[in-house]
Amino acid sequence: MELGPMVASPVFHNSIVYAATITGRIFALKAYEWGIEWKSNIGSPIISSPSIQQDLLIAATFDSWVKGTAFLGKNLVLALNAKTGEQVWSFEIDGDIFSSPCIIQDMIIVGSMNKNILAIDMRGHLKWVFETEGEVWSSPSFNGEHIFVGSDDGLLYCLNLEGKIQWKTRLNGKIRSSPCLSYYNNLIFIGTHNGVIYCLNQSDGLIRWSKQITKPVLSSAAVLKDRVFFASSDKKIYCINCNTGSKIWEFETGGRIWSSPAITENDKVLYFGSLDSHIYGLDMITGKQIWKFPTMNLIDSSPCIASKMLFIGARDGLLYAFGSREIASYVR
Repeated sequence: MELGPMVASPVFHNSIVYAATITGRIFALKAYEWGIEWKSNIGSPIISSPSIQQDLLIAATFDSWVKGTAFLGKNLVLALNAKTGEQVWSFEIDGDIFSSPCIIQDMIIVGSMNKNILAIDMRGHLKWVFETEGEVWSSPSFNGEHIFVGSDDGLLYCLNLEGKIQWKTRLNGKIRSSPCLSYYNNLIFIGTHNGVIYCLNQSDGLIRWSKQITKPVLSSAAVLKDRVFFASSDKKIYCINCNTGSKIWEFETGGRIWSSPAITENDKVLYFGSLDSHIYGLDMITGKQIWKFPTMNLIDSSPCIASKMLFIGARDGLLYAFGSREIASYVR
């Protein structure tokens, strides 16, 4: 279905797919009937992926995404009624927002280009602000107790729910990717703009291992048990042993990979998009390609896998949907 060019990843909730576009529109689509439930025109580019909780869809704007252009002249974190698309509230932030909002209990945690990490309550009121020394492109992650987020100052921060720092660890390069948390062994996996991938302890930020590759790591990693998967601007995706940092396999595409990989645990398939305009499915055990689908433009959106379906947006303006049993059986 043609919606408009997309960088933000789609979100699935209660049989509805929510998709946000660079043109500043949010769509709610019936996942199985494939019709538009509602659409809302925000009027400013939406680059980060929305989040949903308590029938509120939370989105954020990146007003200067189109070079030399301002749409609203300000940036917003806003809440829409997920059932109707009606705007419930908006909160103005001084700085573009690439970071995807992370909903934690009764708070929305988000990073901004104004170098801040902010907590906003579910009624749209500011709770606290934590200031870093660099722009915050990274999306926050939460392990049930602490918040983890990176900054262009090269620091990975661990904050408590009151916004107080628990620890910070300096990494080599700006941190644009989001922390990937492993509940299997309480580790954090993250990459930097200088092309280094790291494994750290969640408890104290101690670096367990690091591995240098050649180009920036801008997307978030995916982890399953003892394997972690990193995509990179060197056109490759890497499978790494979580405990040792040793490479198990690598797979090269025809373009840089900014899309964060997603895993189907039962099928052992790893899905992601590439700037070569293709969507890939790899055997996560061997790294062999088992599926590839062409689109008409770059893909830096990340896949959303839900209810035995895969959804992914593209710069060609199309939202692609695939069934799970025959993954390429139809495209809408």
